[in-house]
Amino acid sequence: MRKRLPGRKLLFDPRPKARREDLYDFDAELEKLLRALGEPMVLVSGLRRTGKTSLVLTALNESGLPYVYVDLREGFTSTRELYALLSRSLSEFAERASRWRRAGELLLKLLSRVRGVSIMGFQVSVSWSPRERPLVSELFAALDELGERLGSKVVVVLDEFQRSRGSVGAALHSAIAHSYDFHANLSFVLTGSEMGVLYGILRNPENPLYGRAYVEVRTRKLSREESVDFLERGFAELGVEVGRGELERAAEELGGVIGWLTYYGYLRASGRGDLERVVGEAVELARSELENFLATRVSRRYRIALKLLAQGVREWGRLKRALEDAEGRELSDRVLHEILHQLRSHSIVDEENNFTDPIARRAALQL
Repeated sequence: MRKRLPGRKLLFDPRPKARREDLYDFDAELEKLLRALGEPMVLVSGLRRTGKTSLVLTALNESGLPYVYVDLREGFTSTRELYALLSRSLSEFAERASRWRRAGELLLKLLSRVRGVSIMGFQVSVSWSPRERPLVSELFAALDELGERLGSKVVVVLDEFQRSRGSVGAALHSAIAHSYDFHANLSFVLTGSEMGVLYGILRNPENPLYGRAYVEVRTRKLSREESVDFLERGFAELGVEVGRGELERAAEELGGVIGWLTYYGYLRASGRGDLERVVGEAVELARSELENFLATRVSRRYRIALKLLAQGVREWGRLKRALEDAEGRELSDRVLHEILHQLRSHSIVDEENNFTDPIARRAALQL
């Protein structure tokens, strides 16, 4: 097996990429994002596992701009959870900024002036107590002043932004809208994989962010040829030989989703199983995600609809009749419309009722 170069991250590294040379053929998207960084708001959208986080981190590293990365993938339902996320994200930023002494010292000095913020080393703790907690916009104001002092834009990344829901999410949206209007040194990068939900936030006239202009960069699925090429390159880096036939089957099974292709390459190269086993593991992971989606809905009805769609029942009339047969009663058109609307909003199916991810389709068959 070939030696791995010191510090070299391979194509099959399952962690997010952070260097241009580790991305696979996303130069156009990367260049567009690099040009957009510094704009008041940038939207990075795309299906799950199509490389949004890797694209954003690579652009940030190439730009050299200071940034705060807030991971919203687990979501938050309370002020306590949001402020815990902000504390962790600001602490990580402080540790990064410490490599440049002036930036690190200045950041901690500015944050220490904000009510409810305490500093210990590089650890930033933001109080969620109603009597002490700062407004999120006050934290953004400190970051804006940091940018002004440094003569640089400060980027605030909110990964999987559509997870910011409810009254606490609305407070976050208000803070971003305020900063958009008044903090010239901040640039917000919002990423999202549930496009319908994401656009529902930004295009809702009642949302504070409505009407704010943004630049959008979209990630994509690889073509069949690109998928095979990606796998060939990844296995070549590791000195692992895999037959062309298996690579073509993998490209077909995994549908050009680079996250699944990486997952397959990583496990296959480590000897943990062949394509069938890897696809089986991927399906289990996707099924868990679908179960999480179902947990907040009328589970049985959505479960039946997902299975029918996975079986190829996509035409409106056939789908409605099959649902009625399963429930033993007549259903209104509104019921089916709402089901399909939710599935599309969460990017599970497209406008033609096809699954956006072939692994998710296989997972739906097991519900």
